Amino acid sequence: GPGGTNYQNAGRMYDWESWVTRTFVRDSLLKLFPDQTDLIMESIDPGEYGLENYSVRFVCVFIFMMSVISDLRSTLDMVYILWFVPNKAEPWVQYEVPTWATKEQVKEILDLDELDFVKFRIRGIPLKWKILNLFTIILPKCFIWVMTAKNGVMFLMETAGIEDVIVNVTALTFILSLDEMLFHNFSHGALHHVLARLEPFVVEDAEDESLEQAYNNVLEDKKSSMLKFKLLPWPAIATLLLTFGFVGDYYYQHCQGNGKGGLLSQALSLPTSQTFPLGSFFFPWLSVDKESTHYWSPPE
Repeated sequence: GPGGTNYQNAGRMYDWESWVTRTFVRDSLLKLFPDQTDLIMESIDPGEYGLENYSVRFVCVFIFMMSVISDLRSTLDMVYILWFVPNKAEPWVQYEVPTWATKEQVKEILDLDELDFVKFRIRGIPLKWKILNLFTIILPKCFIWVMTAKNGVMFLMETAGIEDVIVNVTALTFILSLDEMLFHNFSHGALHHVLARLEPFVVEDAEDESLEQAYNNVLEDKKSSMLKFKLLPWPAIATLLLTFGFVGDYYYQHCQGNGKGGLLSQALSLPTSQTFPLGSFFFPWLSVDKESTHYWSPPE
């Protein structure tokens, strides 16, 4: 543990606040009575602070990653639409009335109103608007997603208690749903109407499939194995890979090897100022000035 002792004994495991308090009391007594160092070290055991259960923490990180992967998929859907829609201006709103009867007869038979004849479809977008959407929406969304996932994983990885890590992953999941809650409660009803009636975007083939091509495709399907590449649970696989990736990145950024095949935390230093520059919020990789001395170093 951070105190340099073994904490396999469950009776020596404490939460952060308790361990810091017990360590402070011991160190204070050592300062007050330097001639009683051996007696104090033998009589007072502050215990250790450490991870209670690695499996529970990893499962919580995986649950958190499941909650953020949906936002990543929505961003990729936006990229998909921008890529496949034509690079020209086309109407997204059309007024269509069935031709098999008059409008009034259609309204009476199908129990429709005037708005039911208004169709909303995803159509062409001029190239300049695609570029604008790329730099003002998609790239910021990707940046926010990466920072949310990275900081969320770091928050969970630095939580040791089982109860605390479960509570924290619940809190993080709630925070991620705030944008949808705000949209649902504060957006105009007309916007909800448009989104509810927006027809799904389908990429149309350049030409229709012939009967012979369809027959050959059926034969190929019969010959192919049941374990197809497309049938793999790719969302679950992607979530698991991202979990391993962000957890590995956390260890890479905050840990160092101990020479015995394990990992130890890097030495920690306090920042020189309590006021962080605004740029470090938007660009966390910018270094913040720290004191030259370490307030904690890994035990020998």
